[in-house]
Amino acid sequence: MWSLDPSQYLKGLPLHYITDFDKVGHYFPRDYRKIKPEKMKISDTVLTSIESYNKQMKADSAVFENIEALKEVPAVVTGQQPCLLTGPLYVMYKALTAVITAERHNCVPVFWNASEDDDVSEVDHIWVMNSTLEKISLRLDIHPFSKIMLKEEDIQIVKKCIETLTPPTEFREDVLKMIRTCSLTFSEMFSQLLSRLFTDYGLIVVEPHIFAEAAAPVYRDMIKNPTKAVHLVNAAGDSLQKNGYKRQVHKSDESCSFYIIFDDKRHAVTYDKEFHVNNTTYTGKELLDLLDEDPSRFTSTVISRPLIQDVVLPTLAYCAGPGEVSYFAQMKDVYTYFHVTEPYIIPRFGATILEKKIQKVLTKYTINIPDLTDPDRILKTLAQKDIQNFFDKKRGQILNTVKEIEEYMATVDINLKKTGAAMRQHIANDLKTLEGKTTSALKNQNRISEEQITKASLNIFPNNTLQERVLNVFQYLIRYNSFIQDLYDTFQDAQPGAHAIITPGD
Repeated sequence: MWSLDPSQYLKGLPLHYITDFDKVGHYFPRDYRKIKPEKMKISDTVLTSIESYNKQMKADSAVFENIEALKEVPAVVTGQQPCLLTGPLYVMYKALTAVITAERHNCVPVFWNASEDDDVSEVDHIWVMNSTLEKISLRLDIHPFSKIMLKEEDIQIVKKCIETLTPPTEFREDVLKMIRTCSLTFSEMFSQLLSRLFTDYGLIVVEPHIFAEAAAPVYRDMIKNPTKAVHLVNAAGDSLQKNGYKRQVHKSDESCSFYIIFDDKRHAVTYDKEFHVNNTTYTGKELLDLLDEDPSRFTSTVISRPLIQDVVLPTLAYCAGPGEVSYFAQMKDVYTYFHVTEPYIIPRFGATILEKKIQKVLTKYTINIPDLTDPDRILKTLAQKDIQNFFDKKRGQILNTVKEIEEYMATVDINLKKTGAAMRQHIANDLKTLEGKTTSALKNQNRISEEQITKASLNIFPNNTLQERVLNVFQYLIRYNSFIQDLYDTFQDAQPGAHAIITPGD
């Protein structure tokens, strides 16, 4: 498998997590390299909720076989907030990491659709690479994602944009039909698309709102210990910074690790001997009563979400992106304090999709994928390559001649030696200027090379970052009928955290 070196796509703690685990292992209760199967239990109530939800999503029979298997084997979980049309490519890679890790350890893959979040600016768009990088976006109201309803015209707009930006392949219509037949609830659309894309792999998809009652004990502990989790997370962040790492999470000391929903909007909760939600004050007893009365009003923060997930599900391992790995480095003491077993944290697979048209550009100009982070430097290097030998040869001839003149001048008058040396340096500087101007002129003439390399760079590093963090899967599903299977096959032998180079259609 052709892959990138970890140092080319990671830094800091996520890099050391893969390449030097012993250096950062004390931040985690378990070594993911030594994962061992465990007997874990799931409640009948939770199992019924999972089954009902996946029936609602019209999941395939393989999903229900895995739901049945949850009675006996643990889950390998990954998760992400719901995004328009599944969002960036790394969502696919997280799902496949869960699928393949589950297969390796006789577990069941589960995707946690984190639909309690409400930051619509992160999820209301996708990016598609055509001749240029194109953004398709919707205007969404600020609500928890499970409360957002799309309109039929929204779906038509997205579908029309995709049709405009993708080639009319023989299976494009089937891919677009998948979009048209989804739920108009934003989070459910995300779940249905994941379920359909991974129908052959039995990926179970869940949303937190289906576990409202099962999650209540976690919120009860959070109400009784209002700011303890935040203090523990902040202390771990201090330790990370002291050791030269970047903290992933920092909350104010008064923050509680849960939200409360009123009027379909979630509201932060703070505590200073009393609880505050906007301008309303609550006692601990009042919040406990509210929890008993309607647990669905309580939703998680970034701190409590994994605790709820691992209380509800029999989670052996969680497949995490680089940011999440850093985040879990702050969570060990939180898990311990609230008596929840932290799962193994498996770094997810990553990938760069290298289509044949881009591969031809790399071959033509003898460049590598990391080179495309700086297309201007490539173009300058290519221009210099064509003239370098000529200028090196002529520069040597000219300066040797000037050196002979300088030596002759010194024999006539030793005081002329400095004048000759200055003349030689001046000529050398002029030659360098001439070479630079020639290089610039050649670069301006070579527009085809510039267009090809710039487009290749935009494809591999859109918005100056990894492709997996920007581009959407649907453009590839339309171009390559077996795209998900190609990803699965490539990752089969990959080590956790590996970043594969995938050439679809081969």
